[in-house]
Amino acid sequence: MRRYIPSSTALKCFEASVRHLSFTKAAEELHLTQSAVSRQIRNLEAFLSRDLFIRLNKRLVLTGTGAAYYKEVVPLLDGMENACLKMLHREDEKTTLTISSLPTLASHWLIPLLADFQLSHPQFQIKVRSLDDAAKIDPESIDVILHYGGDHWPRAISHQMMREKVIAVCSPDLLTRIFGSSVAACRAEDVVQFPFLHLSSRINAWPDWMVSQGLESGSFAGASFAHFHMVLEAAKNSMGIAIMPIILAQRGLQTGELVAPFGEAVPTPHEYLLSYPVDKADLEQVVVFRDWLLAKLAVDDLTH
Repeated sequence: MRRYIPSSTALKCFEASVRHLSFTKAAEELHLTQSAVSRQIRNLEAFLSRDLFIRLNKRLVLTGTGAAYYKEVVPLLDGMENACLKMLHREDEKTTLTISSLPTLASHWLIPLLADFQLSHPQFQIKVRSLDDAAKIDPESIDVILHYGGDHWPRAISHQMMREKVIAVCSPDLLTRIFGSSVAACRAEDVVQFPFLHLSSRINAWPDWMVSQGLESGSFAGASFAHFHMVLEAAKNSMGIAIMPIILAQRGLQTGELVAPFGEAVPTPHEYLLSYPVDKADLEQVVVFRDWLLAKLAVDDLTH
């Protein structure tokens, strides 16, 4: 079906001429001659069978019809331009890998690993987004999510990355302040001499840890934080002792910002999952990243 639409050049000339009320200035903006712009306007007026401008001596005046047409045309031109810009900046679905991860998991565990992945697979453009609520994830815009179980992503395939283990950590300065040495060997029951730090969404972390150590639960008064990265920073800054997943505390323990004087990490019933939408299961970037990450975790597990 043939559409009743004038040329885009005529529309651009019309829009510029209305803004400037001058064919000459419109021509300068569009890199055309004044006569070319004037001709495009005449063609548009003939196409519409309406006068869009009145030429009064050297002045250009917009008619009522012209004003009404301009009001209709500008949003359409803006829409066409936006559609073209979106297409120009559209990500190549074959080469972009978009990962959504829990923020602290991304900062303290995933991102240090991604350099190796990108070195091995430079054909993929990596995008990492923050995962705050798996239920609100748009599967159209996300390829892979890395999240905390047991809530599984609806209509997704999930793989267990690892079982969770937690460990009691604090700063070496806090340990020195209370025990006189940053390398003191403490007993589990000595935690009661420290201020406690809490993650607000895990109110049972300290009671569960105490049970794992064969101790009775008591009072665990202390500062509470909304996110693990806040708890981690509070521990590093000597505010208290925290129960942290080993996967998040590992880097601080390696750098010496944190110490774990109360024993080894203990397992919890929870897990970390790698998930992706069912309809993206065959995407090359998803398959390659999944296989790479799970293989790396299996090797790390064998070496620890």
